[in-house]
Amino acid sequence: MTSSVSIRFQSLEAFEKNNDAVMKIIREIGGTDKFVATKSFPPAYSHWALSQEAIDKLKALDGVVVQVSAEDDEDLPV
Repeated sequence: MTSSVSIRFQSLEAFEKNNDAVMKIIREIGGTDKFVATKSFPPAYSHWALSQEAIDKLKALDGVVVQVSAEDDEDLPV
């Protein structure tokens, strides 16, 4: 099972410190660099299919807030 995930930062400092790590996790473990990002600063990200491994790594980053919504694989966009 994969999960739909919203990722945001608690502060500008958290964004500056962790954004590169968040991008690396999304790209390497998430398998794509295609995801939704808000135009706000710091931005919030939304990814529709992250593994539990990726979610755990994101949650381990200080100042990164991760909201998870479980999805069935059949309901995900292709």
